[in-house]
Amino acid sequence: MKKILLAGILVLAMGAFAHSEDEFDDDLGEDLTDRDIVQDFIDDCDHHGDYYGCFAAAMKYEKGEVLEKDISKAIEYYEKACKHGSNKGCEMAEKLKTIP
Repeated sequence: MKKILLAGILVLAMGAFAHSEDEFDDDLGEDLTDRDIVQDFIDDCDHHGDYYGCFAAAMKYEKGEVLEKDISKAIEYYEKACKHGSNKGCEMAEKLKTIP
């Protein structure tokens, strides 16, 4: 009897996890544009505290790739990356602040 009960609980638990959503909505399997990918980085940064997303968005703003070049936005996102644990984000924010 215990085995049947344990098997039933296991099946229910597996079903619950099978339908759970990923914390980061990466839209896997869809045809994403470069802009969609960058927007995912920005969303992951702003809504999930993901320093990689912050850093990636900052680089796009700094270089003007996909997004319009905006150094103040680049600094903002490097600082967010720094806040969330990226030492390189801290370095890049300070570096950009010194550029006239």
